[in-house]
Amino acid sequence: MFRIQLKGYREWSIKRKLLTMTGLLLLGSVFMESYLSYTQYTRDFEKQSSDKVQQIIEQVSLNIDTYLDDLYRLTLFPYRNDAVMSALEEPAPATELAQLERRRLIENFLDEIMIYPRQDILRVSIMTDQIYSSARLPTSLVPDDNVESYDWYKQALSTQEYIFVPTHLQPSNKGNVPVFSIVKQFRSISNTQNILGVIKADANYNGIVDIIGKAEMGQDGGLFILDDNHNFIYSSNDEFKATILSKSDTTSLIQKGYMMNTTAIPQVKWTIIALSSVSEMNQKAIKTRNTAFLFAIGSALFAILVLILLIRHFLKPLLSIVKLMKEVELGRLDVTFQSNRKDEIGYLGAAFNRLVGKIGEMLSQNTVLVKEVYESKLLQQEAQINTLFNQIRPHFIFNTLNLISLSMQSGKQDKAIEHINQLSSILRSMTLWDKEMPLHKEIELLHAYLGIQSSRYEGRLSYRINIDCSLNELLVPALLLQPIVENAVLHGCERKKEKTTITIISRLSPGLLEIEVHDDGLGMDHETLLKLQNKVDQLEETVNPNPSHTGIGLVNVNKRIKVKYGERYGIRIESQWQQGTTATLSLPYPRMEVDSPV
Repeated sequence: MFRIQLKGYREWSIKRKLLTMTGLLLLGSVFMESYLSYTQYTRDFEKQSSDKVQQIIEQVSLNIDTYLDDLYRLTLFPYRNDAVMSALEEPAPATELAQLERRRLIENFLDEIMIYPRQDILRVSIMTDQIYSSARLPTSLVPDDNVESYDWYKQALSTQEYIFVPTHLQPSNKGNVPVFSIVKQFRSISNTQNILGVIKADANYNGIVDIIGKAEMGQDGGLFILDDNHNFIYSSNDEFKATILSKSDTTSLIQKGYMMNTTAIPQVKWTIIALSSVSEMNQKAIKTRNTAFLFAIGSALFAILVLILLIRHFLKPLLSIVKLMKEVELGRLDVTFQSNRKDEIGYLGAAFNRLVGKIGEMLSQNTVLVKEVYESKLLQQEAQINTLFNQIRPHFIFNTLNLISLSMQSGKQDKAIEHINQLSSILRSMTLWDKEMPLHKEIELLHAYLGIQSSRYEGRLSYRINIDCSLNELLVPALLLQPIVENAVLHGCERKKEKTTITIISRLSPGLLEIEVHDDGLGMDHETLLKLQNKVDQLEETVNPNPSHTGIGLVNVNKRIKVKYGERYGIRIESQWQQGTTATLSLPYPRMEVDSPV
């Protein structure tokens, strides 16, 4: 399929190729530049966003830490008032009046603390042998005032660290209020080993919510605060609570395109977790990318449009030359490229004009040469025809006519008619000298010729033809064997007084057909044989029309075979003195096709 498409591309015009390749390069570069820019911008933006989110949650952590520090300092205020500390360190008064004065002193102090400008601090309480409290809202400290039963109270008495009481609802005249508390062990100043009780500061949970609410993580994200026991102190998106607590789910969430940042609040052992959606953060980046991409596509299309106009302008003269070349292919040599350009295309046009002019001159010269060669071949062909006709010697025809006449005079009309038919076949074959005929037709011609010669020599000449019958329909050039047989009769039988036998046989081998014409005449010595073979092999030698010239028929046949089938084939002559001569004719087999001459 790819080869077919590539072939179609190769057939495109140069204009189409230029436009296609340049358009693809422009659009490809735009796509690549936009993609790389977006990828780099997204990567940098994500890093900046992650750093920004980390800064935000660290600021949230700092704000919460500062907020808690205020509560911690609030629990230290009693230590600054000697009267309050003395009242708390002294044993419980014996009279109710003394107890009332003691309560009034301590709670007035706590009321002064509650003047603290932060409105989220709801209550401050000191719990010793008695509970002293001051509150912004009328609420009870605990539902049953049995503080010894609460874990936070027990923990405060057992450690000097701050105890954080998680968010809980506290009823008031304005409904249930979410409250968290800071509890601290309260000791005597005069005897630091003496634990007087605990001090507890209650604050509205909305104070922390207000601090965290300033950190916006988007609709698809969230902000979470966990204590050291992985309990949620705060959650802005309950959908991700289970995911935050599961490590595998958190990894999966990050793989889905979420970013997680964490920081700690060491004082209370809290962890702030910020979960933000990368796609949501990249919305502006995607919008910027799309806008830039559309702008780049528009610019590329505009560039392609300008390119089309430029290519049309620059290729117009080149296409004109191509058009003129097509007219030259149709035979018009009077075309000329008209241009005054001095650039490469102008040079190409001038070269085209020179080339067309030279082609015209060469064609004129070639026409003259072709005419001369054609006339020469006609003369050569005429010479060959004359040679073929001369091979049928005139005295052979006269002798045959005399033979026919004597046969008729002696009353052998049947023999005379047979010789007339044989002579007719021989003369008719001469009209097919430039054709091909089946081999059996060539054999019939040999029978006619040898039959006449056998009668003429009155028993001194006998012949035997043994050709494979499978070769009967094999097409061979006409008059191929007759000149060889005639040569055997003239040089084998006429020069010998005894009986002469001519044998014609065929022999097949892979890719080769050999036909042997053998006579048991006088033969020839080695020197004469060598001269004759050299003469037969001289393809360029001018054919001598003199029929008495020895070997002219063999030369002609050998030339016809080599011209038609190639240098591998032809006539090979073997002879020994007083033992006869063999002429072997070789042809290609089974494919009798015309080969290009070597």
